[in-house]
Parts: sequence; C-alpha cells; structure tokens
Amino acid sequence: MTEKNLRQKLLENVQIMTTDKGHSETQWGDDSPTGQPVIYINDSKYKGAARDKMISAESLHLLKFVDPERHADLESTALADPEYMKWANSSYDIVTGKKPDPETGEFIPEGERETRDFGKWHNISRFDQVIGGYLYAQDKDLPTMKNWNRAELQMGTDLRGKLQTFAEEWETPPKLGKPNGGRPL
Repeated sequence: MTEKNLRQKLLENVQIMTTDKGHSETQWGDDSPTGQPVIYINDSKYKGAARDKMISAESLHLLKFVDPERHADLESTALADPEYMKWANSSYDIVTGKKPDPETGEFIPEGERETRDFGKWHNISRFDQVIGGYLYAQDKDLPTMKNWNRAELQMGTDLRGKLQTFAEEWETPPKLGKPNGGRPL
C-alpha cells in the first residue's frame, strides 16, 4: 500500500460542498453541519486545477487536527519570530479596522471586521493562511495568492526553513523502510 502525502491525509474524510459566497471556507466540529470537516468551495470562481488547489489550501485549516505536533511546532516557531509577529500584528490591525488595507487604502467595512482576539484569530485563520500563502504564493490559478511572494514574506530563517520543509513534504509521500535496505552504510 502506498503511503499518502500530507495533502492527501488532510483531505481524508472531508466532505466537499459548494457555496456561492466568498471564495472558500472550512468548517469542523460545532461549526460543521455534519460534525465532520467540510470544505466549501465557490464553484463559480474555481474550476479544474484552481478548484483542486483551493480545496487543498483550505485543508490546511485541518493540520492542527491531522498532525497537531507539526502544527504546534510551526506555530510556536512563528510566535517566537519577531519579524513574523510584526507582520501578524499589522495584519490583525487591518482585519480589525484599526488601520487601512495597504493594497486598497481603505478600512475593512465594519460588518466584516474580525472580532476574535489575536490568539484565536491567529490559530484558527491567519497562521493557516500564512502556510497556504507560502505553498501557493503567486499561483496563477489562485487570485487570493497573487500578492503573496514567498521570498518577501516577513519571517525569520527558522520559520522560513520549516515552511520550506513543509512545502517539500506537501506532495511527497514519506519514505518507507530504512535507507539502503536497512544495511549498514
């Protein structure tokens, strides 16, 4: 039996449903209508490879359940990274309406502003978005990633290195067995 890659593991037992609102959304637990993970995708905006990529990107919200140790290691590295935290706090100020969006110069409309505290917002939404932004930066199929540039993401070398390792494992199944057939090198 072939070992599954991380992306495949995240999509196991996930129901994919359509929505006509926004781009996509992931629900699980009490938020899910079934109690099981559900990824909603706006099929009017995403077709073919773009749809598959958006579903994969949304599945990153499930990393904390599928591989909690990896998620905790990545997030604790991020929270200890001063450069990353400056960026995260700035993003929080934008989504809560404390400062305008630098891309548009406008404030987020009051009814669309983030209401969760920083910790909850970061753990449930933002950090998963950063992982997805690293994986899919400037992907032509995903309009939500057009302004993400992997080389310019504001983070230190430790976090960048861990995200690069994550990206390399995203599509690659783990190696089974021991190197060199288990024989001494």
